Amino acid sequence: MIIRGFCHPPRSTEKQAASVMLLSEGRLQLSTAQGHHVMPLEVVNISEPLGRLPIRLAFPDGSQFIPYNSLLLEGVLKARKRTWLHWIERYLPIIASGLVLMGLLFALFFTHGLPWLTSGIVKALPQDISVRVGQHVLQTLDEKALAPTELSMVQQALMKQRFQTMVAQLPPMPVKPQLRFRRWHARPNALALSDGSIVVFDALVTLAKTPEQLDSILLHELGHIQHQHVMKSIVRSTLLSTSVALLTDDHAELIDTFNGSGVFFVMQGYSRKAELEADEFAVRSMLDLYGTTEPMQQMLQLFMTPNGLANELPEWINTHPALETRVERLGE
Repeated sequence: MIIRGFCHPPRSTEKQAASVMLLSEGRLQLSTAQGHHVMPLEVVNISEPLGRLPIRLAFPDGSQFIPYNSLLLEGVLKARKRTWLHWIERYLPIIASGLVLMGLLFALFFTHGLPWLTSGIVKALPQDISVRVGQHVLQTLDEKALAPTELSMVQQALMKQRFQTMVAQLPPMPVKPQLRFRRWHARPNALALSDGSIVVFDALVTLAKTPEQLDSILLHELGHIQHQHVMKSIVRSTLLSTSVALLTDDHAELIDTFNGSGVFFVMQGYSRKAELEADEFAVRSMLDLYGTTEPMQQMLQLFMTPNGLANELPEWINTHPALETRVERLGE
């Protein structure tokens, strides 16, 4: 479409009849008595319409074009502006590269940044938070799932004494380990809590044939305490709210947040990586204390008997490595 008007030559108030026409590929043609001048639309300075003042097109050489019908020129310019689709097509390689880079950054954050940040936050947390979370989790478990132990006081005292002797020979723990006993109808097991408590179920004590076999399981749970897996699991799942609470120094809010997550992680289990780390701690400790991992292998074999973990999930849907895999690894 040809838009007619007049043109002011550079540094002149003289009016010359002129017209402009928008060509393909974002080009504009200015026609005057002196001839036709084609240029990219990008180099033309288009003034914003102000009241009844007409639109002005300023060209690189200093000349200006003023249309007789500003509304008509404005409509043509708007219609010929590049759409978002044209913009995407033009910058598609840059957009694709940006998306790939963003994906890599997210992957690096979750594989490296998030664990690093989680560990840093856990180390910065006051110890009383871990203690209070562990106490709350045990209280909730006592109310919802666990029952008082049926082990005799003599049995408990002997096992606690042996446990403390064993702990004294291990590297220092982030929190003081302590042994607690409960009864659970589901299966032989033991749980490590963030306050250092290791809750041993009666069925586990019954399943173990020797003190060393029971020690191997306790060492595995001590591995969870050493690596602070409970707090890391909670912090990782509530990292945003945790960070806000740390910035505001609101420890009470942290404890409320952690209490809700603590029971879930204790009952559902840790990640496979955390379980392997706890196994590695137990293996090193068994070798240091007893010179062999055979009691640990024997205990895992007992878990696979009808009185043990008969209903263990397949490895591909279980966060904990399959017992067969763990036994094979210990035998290597």
